[in-house]
Amino acid sequence: MSKPYDSVQRQQVLDVSQSFIVQAPAGSGKTSLLTLRFLHLLTIVNNPEEILAITFTKKAAAEMHQRIIESIKLATKPCPDNEFEAQTWTIATQVLQRDADCEWHLLQNPNRLRVQTIDSMCAHLTKQMPVTARFGSPPSIQQDARDLYTDAARNCLNELESDDAVGEAIRLLLAHVDNQLTRAEGLISTMLASRDQWLRHVVSRESNLTDREVLEGVLTRTVESVLEGIAQGFTQEQAELLDELLQFAAPNIEDRTSRLCGLADDLDLTETTASALPMWLTLGEFLLTGAGKWRKQADAKMGFPAPSKTKDKDDKSLFTEKKKQYKTLLLELQENAELTGAIGWLRCLPNPSYSDQQWQIIQALLLVLPQAVAHLRLVFQQRGCVDFCEVSLSASHALHDATGMTDVGLKLDYQLQHMLVDEFQDTSETQFMLLKDLVAGWQVDDGRTLFLVGDPMQSIYRFRQAEVGLFLKTQEDGLGEVRNITPVNIAVNFRSQHAIVDWVNRAFSDVMPQADNVFSGAISYKPSVPFKAELSGSSLSSTSMKLMPVGYKTEGTTDNAVQYYGYENRVEEGGGLLTLIQQIKHDTPDATIGVLVRGRKSLTDLVIALNEASVPYQATDIDPLNTRQTVIDLMSLTRAYLHPTDRVAWLSVLRGPWCALSLDDMHCLLDGFPDENVSELLHDSDSVQALSTQGQAAIGHVMQAFGVALRHRDRMSVADSIRGLWYQLLGPECLSSSADLADCERFFDCLAALESERESIDLSVLQEQVEKLYAAPDVSAPNTLQIMTIHKAKGLEFDHVILPGLDRKAGNDEKRLLAWLERPSDMPGESELMIAPIKETGSDEDDAIANYLNKVEQDKGRHESQRLLYVAATRAKKQLHLSFCLKMDEKTGEPKTPASNTLLGLLWPTIKDDVIIDFNNDKLDIEKTISICYLKKLNINKVEKIDVSDLDYQHQVNTKFQPQTNIIEFDWATDLAASVGTVCHQWMQILGERGELNFANGVSQQHAIRHQLLEVGVLPKNIEQAIERVGQILSHCVKDNRGQWVLNNQHEDSQFELALSGVVDDAVVHCRLDRTFVDDGTRWIIDYKTSRHDDDNKEEFLDAEMTRYKPQLEQYSKLMRAMDSRPIKLGLYYPAFGGWRSWDFTDA
Repeated sequence: MSKPYDSVQRQQVLDVSQSFIVQAPAGSGKTSLLTLRFLHLLTIVNNPEEILAITFTKKAAAEMHQRIIESIKLATKPCPDNEFEAQTWTIATQVLQRDADCEWHLLQNPNRLRVQTIDSMCAHLTKQMPVTARFGSPPSIQQDARDLYTDAARNCLNELESDDAVGEAIRLLLAHVDNQLTRAEGLISTMLASRDQWLRHVVSRESNLTDREVLEGVLTRTVESVLEGIAQGFTQEQAELLDELLQFAAPNIEDRTSRLCGLADDLDLTETTASALPMWLTLGEFLLTGAGKWRKQADAKMGFPAPSKTKDKDDKSLFTEKKKQYKTLLLELQENAELTGAIGWLRCLPNPSYSDQQWQIIQALLLVLPQAVAHLRLVFQQRGCVDFCEVSLSASHALHDATGMTDVGLKLDYQLQHMLVDEFQDTSETQFMLLKDLVAGWQVDDGRTLFLVGDPMQSIYRFRQAEVGLFLKTQEDGLGEVRNITPVNIAVNFRSQHAIVDWVNRAFSDVMPQADNVFSGAISYKPSVPFKAELSGSSLSSTSMKLMPVGYKTEGTTDNAVQYYGYENRVEEGGGLLTLIQQIKHDTPDATIGVLVRGRKSLTDLVIALNEASVPYQATDIDPLNTRQTVIDLMSLTRAYLHPTDRVAWLSVLRGPWCALSLDDMHCLLDGFPDENVSELLHDSDSVQALSTQGQAAIGHVMQAFGVALRHRDRMSVADSIRGLWYQLLGPECLSSSADLADCERFFDCLAALESERESIDLSVLQEQVEKLYAAPDVSAPNTLQIMTIHKAKGLEFDHVILPGLDRKAGNDEKRLLAWLERPSDMPGESELMIAPIKETGSDEDDAIANYLNKVEQDKGRHESQRLLYVAATRAKKQLHLSFCLKMDEKTGEPKTPASNTLLGLLWPTIKDDVIIDFNNDKLDIEKTISICYLKKLNINKVEKIDVSDLDYQHQVNTKFQPQTNIIEFDWATDLAASVGTVCHQWMQILGERGELNFANGVSQQHAIRHQLLEVGVLPKNIEQAIERVGQILSHCVKDNRGQWVLNNQHEDSQFELALSGVVDDAVVHCRLDRTFVDDGTRWIIDYKTSRHDDDNKEEFLDAEMTRYKPQLEQYSKLMRAMDSRPIKLGLYYPAFGGWRSWDFTDA
């Protein structure tokens, strides 16, 4: 095995006596590097707790923890032949020896390894010192705290009538936004979400934001730094020629009122003070177009008359020469990348001073915003929850207060010897400050080390306040007290094949900036070196660079590494990509395909095409939960329950799958009653009896369920009531898949969470909360085709990556009440704040300061889009497919240049010359279709079997709610065993419903099982054991004659996971039957148990199990008896070893 190209650097960073900041590009194996560094540190510390590894996601933390443990376990085996594994084995052997010498027992106590997310570390710090951290007791952390921000903003604005300074400031603010209270509330709410960025500047003791001179000094320094950059871009010769050209042009300018006329006398390129800004802006007119680009022509307007305008030969020669000199100068200046970048900011520079009105609003905001923060903390106390931002801020307070380091900080400083930080490029300002606090007490040469790893080219979390410039700053200045930190770059890509790495190097050297810039977040491209050889037929030939015209199908092109696909519209793009996916799956069935998008709208037509073609896929956080028909029906059910007069909600309930009232019956019921309360009509016997027989049964079914729910509404929560009502309506029986059930559970969880936070359910808030959620992926689908956003795909890899909709525009950033920008100050390691209030509503006056700040944000956004495209492209191992829609220029016959704010717009200058365009090929015959979601309709004939008197739904006394049937718990029934059981139940349902009573336990099935186990919470360190266990149980089940009989879907009235509800022993009961069917005139109810039993006394074990579970199954039978009068037999089935017990149910 050959060594990587950067093996020297990789070995260098394992020196645990030094601190490093490592730039590790996509596919470079940084997690392995972190693991090795951690192992090396374990050989020198006295206790493993002296090492702290910090990541940004739970998944990353779990993966690193598992890798460390697995590496240590590797040392218990013989040395591997693989060179890298052998290196790991060698150091792990030393760790095991150190473990034995110090009696750490790491394999028995893996929690001694401190691998945490930064959020969990902050939570831990706040728990250590609740008073300092401002929490009386550990609060829950709200994942989405927008409703908390809204409440705080509303409470703050309620001080409108106050006579104090805050009330006056609020009134001034409202006038500034045209007294639009809702808009002001939204703007304040947005500011609260990002308070970690501005709050420390506003409320700290050193804050000087109320000093106008100080803030205007920031504006002045900003202007002067840009002017200095422009001035330094001119050589002495260019400056002299410029002066000469201005002297010539000034008297020849046609418009004598133009500022250019006096520029020749005013020009001084050494003058870079803010007062010289007007001169520089005039110079910009002379050199730049209105769009801020370098001029290309020398015309009379600019003072360069056409030679044809004079008959004098000397003048002709002079005019020609000056035009030529002007054009030559522009070409020279254009080649200077630094000057081009600097002068591009010239017209966006802010005024070096605020207007009186601006300053008045700034002062008002500096009063209102801290008050809003105070209200937010009151909301936190009332709700017993906080957001992640508050945890981070409080963690910082736990480490340091006004007097210096706290006891918690001192204790941590004493214990912490080595810190590793993963994904350092995604650090926010607040997190950066926290990391500085953690190393504040470190001294030079005290043996402590810092190890920071990341890839600024993959920094794509600006919406979470990540500041990529902090990575660059740390490379230059270190982190806090740790100045002696060595920057190291590694370059080898172990993920992608040779041809993809070559393409990425070539493309992104052009797409990304040529130089890094801390201020604007510009990150230059660092080329990677491929480790893998080029795959056969994967060279970047002209075929692979061919633009596939509208739906154009080619043969044999899937061997090429990078391919482009162009279409005229979205429908054709969706159909074309469907064909591509089908081709890949046909050629390589086990290959993984990742469809990655910037925004979810890019997937609409592809998802329609996949559904139409019945191609299964797993979609992660793609489908909004509120668009799923099952959830729409549940929302209607909730509205009808809470507001019986809601006519639309009741009509939706009657058309829902649990009732499915026909249109004829709907017309019959409502005819002549256009405004009548629907629920009252349903109680009118004459109206109901006019319906069809089936319609009457359906109405009876619905009213019976609502009657029970409404009678018990005072004894149950709303969430339990809706869940119970849904079960009463046999809602679960109307679902088509396990994904539908998962969606319903998410709705119920959302409803319960909202109810726990508020005294009553606000339906508009519920709707907002549901809109923030996404439907669950279909875990029964193979994971060989996954659809997700590029952000979700970070850290993942696929054999084939498809990027649809590259021509789609990005959304616009919302305007902020107070725009701000942190920029480096003259003090090393410090920053200063530039601020500007939002433009007054209805004002036409241009705000240069706000415009400058917006330009900075747009620039940062453009740079992040470049990095987002890089992340997407580098997920591919074998093939990368780029898809987009193009508009044609009818005059030239060429494609129109894509919009600059699209991913394609970034890439187009690089690829347009490689694309072979052929618009004469035949298009695919793709018709636009509408995807329709069908829900299973409830078989109302089953409902008609219900004997109301047996269920006794009318009684109102001594009836209590029992949320679920008895849960049998055992000490030996671990979380892992429970998770294995859950997944086995899902698979037994899938196998039975599909009628495919075979289980090969192949790669694709194991992939699906892995995903399901992770979904139900199995830790990565246990995942392989759990996958093996599930595979064993299912394999045994399908080979077992009893298992074949239990899962056979040809039985009469075959049902899997059947939900039932009713009243048993004066309690409302909800339960789910694993399996039920009719065989030879007998109703069977069977429960699966995935327990193992390896001893000889299996019969005794099964007898004991029957005793345990008999009451539970007999309760199921009592509910079933109300629907079915046939004899009932009960069974317990143990697929792991073929165990079986059965008995008759008696109505005693």
